[in-house]
Amino acid sequence: MPALPLRERLNPRRFFRGEKATDEPVTLSHRRIFIVPNRSGFGLALLLLIQWLAAINYGNNLAFILTFLLAAAAMSSMLYSYRNLSGLIVSQGNASPVFAGDQALFELRFTNPNAWPRYAVELRLKDAVPVRLDVPPGDTVSALLRVQAEKRGWLELDTVTVSTLFPLGIFYAWSPINLKYRILVYPSPSRERLPFPRSEGEPVDASPGRACDEFRGFRAYHAGDPFKHIHWKSLAKGHDPLVKHYAGGETEVLHLSWSATEGIDAEARLGRLCRWVLDAEKAGMRYSLDLPGIAIAVDRGASHCRKCLQSLALFGS
Repeated sequence: MPALPLRERLNPRRFFRGEKATDEPVTLSHRRIFIVPNRSGFGLALLLLIQWLAAINYGNNLAFILTFLLAAAAMSSMLYSYRNLSGLIVSQGNASPVFAGDQALFELRFTNPNAWPRYAVELRLKDAVPVRLDVPPGDTVSALLRVQAEKRGWLELDTVTVSTLFPLGIFYAWSPINLKYRILVYPSPSRERLPFPRSEGEPVDASPGRACDEFRGFRAYHAGDPFKHIHWKSLAKGHDPLVKHYAGGETEVLHLSWSATEGIDAEARLGRLCRWVLDAEKAGMRYSLDLPGIAIAVDRGASHCRKCLQSLALFGS
């Protein structure tokens, strides 16, 4: 760990905001851990002071012994509070993209390389529910911090405060850490399921001798499915709409473009395109995406869907 200049060591911001962000695992050391008495600690100190003055006034040796024993126990608890955090290794876990309006899950992993357990370690993050955990000796424990993803784009993890009141609850030990950790937030898909924009057929299997598609069964109806493929008999009986599924022949190709969403604001346009991408992928259709300055060729599959959603999430940034 590189040495900090004296000016940075004495910077009050370091006690609350921590050191500069890093993408490497952070080891909690004496440089990162701070300790102060909490309200209970100050109350105990006041009680010990009164007890000490009473012992002096009455010259009672038993009162002196009790006062010094309690003071020694309190000072020992400060060392145990520090020991409960010292040496813990904090690293990034796995994070998955989310849609705007959902909760992003930041996974943090706590590794205890020592032979003693860590109790009542608490994680605090602005606008997130605190998480408390215990870390067994020589083990790694994961914790999830839930953050509301309010808008699309990159959601950066703010300063995380790792703290403890162990063992007696009279000293507050904490360590603010900053990790270069972020989650991609996709646009919120439009709730309104509008028909797909006009598309064209492109042959998938052009081998000679294949005159017609092969019927493979029925599947649930998705917005944009051709009306000629709807199973009208099941719909007439009051069942959910089904669509005849064919393999081979011609597959419908969608060209999803920015111009197809005219008349609404930018975020609503992105939400509508996001909905079309999700519905097209769910229906197994091939599709392209055209945004101002961005053109993604026709394809399908999970990687193609992620590429389109990422382009929508980072559009304009």
